[in-house]
Amino acid sequence: LSFKDIIPKMYKLKCKSYEPFCSHNLGISIGAVFDENNEKTFYDSDSEEKKDHRLLLRNTKPLLQSRNTAVVMSVAQLYWHLAPKHEVSIVTKSLVRLLRSHREVQYIVLQNIATMSIQRKGMFEPFMKSFYVRSTDATHIKTLKLEILTNLANEANISTILREFQTYVKSQDKAFAAATIQAIGRCATNISEVTDTCLNGLVLLLSNRDETVVAESVVVIKKLLQTQPTQHSEIIKHMAKLFDNITVPMARASILWLMGEYCERVPKIAPDVLRKMAKTFTIEEDIVKLQTVNLAAKLYLTNSKQTKLLTQYILNLGKYDQNYDIRDRTRFIRQLIVPSEKNGALNKYARRILLAPKPAPVLESAFKDRDRYQLGTLSHSLNIKATGYQELSDWPAVAPDQSVRNVEVIEPVRNLPSSHTSSYLLACLFKKCLFTFIVCVRHNEKSGFLIVLALKL
Repeated sequence: LSFKDIIPKMYKLKCKSYEPFCSHNLGISIGAVFDENNEKTFYDSDSEEKKDHRLLLRNTKPLLQSRNTAVVMSVAQLYWHLAPKHEVSIVTKSLVRLLRSHREVQYIVLQNIATMSIQRKGMFEPFMKSFYVRSTDATHIKTLKLEILTNLANEANISTILREFQTYVKSQDKAFAAATIQAIGRCATNISEVTDTCLNGLVLLLSNRDETVVAESVVVIKKLLQTQPTQHSEIIKHMAKLFDNITVPMARASILWLMGEYCERVPKIAPDVLRKMAKTFTIEEDIVKLQTVNLAAKLYLTNSKQTKLLTQYILNLGKYDQNYDIRDRTRFIRQLIVPSEKNGALNKYARRILLAPKPAPVLESAFKDRDRYQLGTLSHSLNIKATGYQELSDWPAVAPDQSVRNVEVIEPVRNLPSSHTSSYLLACLFKKCLFTFIVCVRHNEKSGFLIVLALKL
């Protein structure tokens, strides 16, 4: 800490102790020029910077066997940021070993593994079973393991992971079950070979007795259908049939959005859904009311002959709603879709505004951007820059001055002159005998002292 805070760049003071520190498994970074993408050039060079870098990595490797979690995490952080790519996997087994520690330790380690598994899946893929969820795990531990399993998913192991997810969906932990459904959606987005399989599985979950599972399934299906809307009109029809049994506001709003977005593919079902919503509009949640107004506007533009009166009725209900957001939305929709002398110019663009193609959502990991913080830091754990956090400095473009390594080492004088050898030995012998005498007197063992003294002489 003294070197870091007081003299961070006084390399002449560091160089003198660098090798002894490394020999005792303590590392001081001097600042080598290193390109992790060009490892051959790095090791073919015989410069002093490369030797120091190799010395640091080699002498910190045994610390991965330490029983201290902080030490192992520090070495893992060192290898992640400084080691060549093919050597980073050295820390994998040690990090997996830490998962047997206490819950608090597991939380920090899993956060770091989640970040590492996004960039380098091959590191932890052989240890995939170590991240299977246990019934005794806390919810936040389960969620992190689920995140890692989703990051590790590929064409080779996706079938195994999906079977594991099927068990997790049945969990009594509702938050974890909802997170599992989101993970299934991510797998379906990232691996096109299993998209249809995941969709069919999510549709089956719509018949689940748990409202939380049903609601989360509807939200994920909505996102997946945006990627392939033309191929899954039957799923939209099936969701419309279950609409009356779904009570979670977010799920109902998602179904209404699907009805409005793809109303031209279900021309007979969408108007009937709007008719049902007109009956219950006043008792619905605000998010459901907003989507009902949007559905009415889209049906007015695509099927005005059948839904004109329904749309006017719903707009009149929204005009006097207690929520001012709904009143404002209703006023805007009325001016946009209903032609008049004042808004004739705006009415021309109603279809382009309301029925414009929407980009499909991208389902990404919550740890995607956490690599901007150093592993193992508080900022990385909180995903926000904490007070006192220092950015990791870039590799220097120019090597440090070689003169900082020219440190004169003064060897201690060990050989005494021959004239003083005998007196020096006698003095040492006297000290030993005196020490033995003091010990024996304290224990009242005078006879023992005489024997020892004779042996010493």
